[in-house]
Amino acid sequence: MNIAIPIWNDCVSNVFDFAARILLVEIENNKEISRSQILLESRSLSQRADQLKNLKVDIVICGAVSRALAEMVTASGVKVLPFVTGSVDDVVRAYLSQQLDNPEFTMPGYWPGARKGFGRCQRGQRRCGRAGHREV
Repeated sequence: MNIAIPIWNDCVSNVFDFAARILLVEIENNKEISRSQILLESRSLSQRADQLKNLKVDIVICGAVSRALAEMVTASGVKVLPFVTGSVDDVVRAYLSQQLDNPEFTMPGYWPGARKGFGRCQRGQRRCGRAGHREV
């Protein structure tokens, strides 16, 4: 399995759409096998999605991501885990130990259900069991 993490310095990049590099982590039997940094040249969003597919990425762990890029990446068969923050080493460890949902790895402004998609809410309808919202 290959995981891609957009990076800035030694942390998860705040916004995937503008990240210049990704860390590609190869995982086998729930253990890290290798790491390499890949340059994301100034490319269009579709080229970024294509690059992930060509690198055989299975999962992208990232900070904020635009709806357009998230949809392109998921359409190419790559799972997106957005709204993650923290040092890359801590995030990789948390992913491997299934602790990535801990609050310390959650970006400010994150809301329950944010990692489930980019549905919009409308008044007077239901979403996730809350009155007044609907998933589109």
